[in-house]
Amino acid sequence: MVAYGKDPEKMRVYEIMTKPCIVVNPDLGVEYVARLFANTGIRVAPIVKDELVGIVSVTDILNKGDFVEKPKVNILQRELDIAISEAKSICAAKGVRSQECIDAWELVEDIEADANYQSETYPTVRGRPEKSEIKPLETTELELFCWEHPDMQ
Repeated sequence: MVAYGKDPEKMRVYEIMTKPCIVVNPDLGVEYVARLFANTGIRVAPIVKDELVGIVSVTDILNKGDFVEKPKVNILQRELDIAISEAKSICAAKGVRSQECIDAWELVEDIEADANYQSETYPTVRGRPEKSEIKPLETTELELFCWEHPDMQ
């Protein structure tokens, strides 16, 4: 504010605050709030339920969250399922030798690699089937697709 030549004694908070004011309900999940922070670019938000309950920051989420120790691999599984479905649809519509089909399967392979990396890097996730349905792959989805469509090879 001072850098722009404004007098701090004459300015009011509402003139410089981020608008709209984003407040967080204390019942929200941490993952949701982390996504909200990422999408809006804010780093701190008040927690309000009838009155100010507290303040949450990106630092709070990083220090107290379990994202590093227990990544949410099931999100990757959902992305993988969608990518596989889209790849099959694209190949059916454009042909198994089309560039679009090849690109779609490359995306599937990238997501599979990420999922397998997380499964191997965080073995504690494997021991909890309710958190992750991703198992180490013995055969990739592309290999299965190629078996079904030998003309693709």
